[in-house]
Amino acid sequence: MARRLAAVVLAVASTMAVAPARADALETHVAEIRTVGRTVRASFEMKQVFSDKFRQILQSGGALHVRVQSELWEDRPLWDRLVRPALVTVFKIVRDPASSEIAISDAFGKVFSIAAFPEALPLQIDVVPADAIGDNDRYYLRLVTTVGTIAERDIEETGNAVFGKDEGNLSLGKVGKFLFHTVLQVSDYLQSVTAEAKSRIFRGRELRPGVR
Repeated sequence: MARRLAAVVLAVASTMAVAPARADALETHVAEIRTVGRTVRASFEMKQVFSDKFRQILQSGGALHVRVQSELWEDRPLWDRLVRPALVTVFKIVRDPASSEIAISDAFGKVFSIAAFPEALPLQIDVVPADAIGDNDRYYLRLVTTVGTIAERDIEETGNAVFGKDEGNLSLGKVGKFLFHTVLQVSDYLQSVTAEAKSRIFRGRELRPGVR
């Protein structure tokens, strides 16, 4: 009896071990890392962002926030070194009720639109200053991406209290609110999904055009 029970447990464990990931699980893939001016910039794609739950939120006039924590690591023989402190970038996604598009804005007020609910959501972030990279050193980029909803009214009220309520197009208060939004922590989300991604290992000189 004990032997039969052990066999059943082993079979269940084996099935769980080879079970495929959930079809609706968030996925993140680092597509490209390059130098733009004085900054190292990463392009990445997120798949399975717009689950049924998140689509309903956008269709009802709500907003989603994408939080991206980026870490550039130097690959070393004994222990890896974090090149600069982790950088957090936050994007806000809303649906345009007058069209079939969604609008995505970053912490600096830049807005771009794409077709609603794409299979893959392309985004870009700045990672580190280009002068923090050594040509002959080896690096990899780690991303932790979180998509979800937040208590935006509470954050807006707190931002007004700290920076004042300003309806102008550009002001210190408005910039302050944008920066305030970028410090969102995962604990600020009411509901969310998270994924991690890691780039391939590359030499610093690969980021610089003309350097071999």
